[in-house]
Amino acid sequence: MTRIGTEQESAAPLGSVDVGQLVFTRGAAHLTIEVDDSMEDLYRARFEGKVPDIGVDGGTVTVKYRIGLRPPRGEIILSGRVPWAIRARMGMSHVVADLEGLELRGLEISAGASQVEVRLPRPKEAARVRIGGGASDVELIRPAGVPVRVHIGGGVSKLAIDEFRLGSAGGKSDWRSPDYEQVAGRYDVEIGAGASKVAIRTSERVVDRSTSSG
Repeated sequence: MTRIGTEQESAAPLGSVDVGQLVFTRGAAHLTIEVDDSMEDLYRARFEGKVPDIGVDGGTVTVKYRIGLRPPRGEIILSGRVPWAIRARMGMSHVVADLEGLELRGLEISAGASQVEVRLPRPKEAARVRIGGGASDVELIRPAGVPVRVHIGGGVSKLAIDEFRLGSAGGKSDWRSPDYEQVAGRYDVEIGAGASKVAIRTSERVVDRSTSSG
């Protein structure tokens, strides 16, 4: 861990890692997550004040916030050179994750997520996103042209999927994009019971493909 003024930085080399996993064992808060495919590290992190404990085992990066302390503001940058799975136990709050450019193998946020915005990357195949029960004020933004299937595990309120709006509903239900079965790169989203103010929408970002190779 390197200290720069009131901030502390942490990093680990990419080395021979071919798959990454980011795990928050006690949730995450006041955090931004971004992607950089040009850096040679597996990840880089910067926190203000008291920092969480960060452990690295192969491609698994484990972040553990300290009990009893207010979570510090921080930033984690993931290497875009390897695919990643992201798991947050005990929920997330005040988190903004821009994962464009990442190969996302899965995203799991346990019960109690609130004030979370995730900008999802374009998947190469079906990718699963799980949002635990009791989620509130969560927004998932996917690239244009990427279909989605949403499975609702129980009663929800104020659910928005593109132009579709659901004021409230009880019991289990499913919603899917019209072209869901025809497109390989798609998202399967599971939302636990008791969720409210959850939005799944299409990104308005314009991607310039003229510079793409091939």
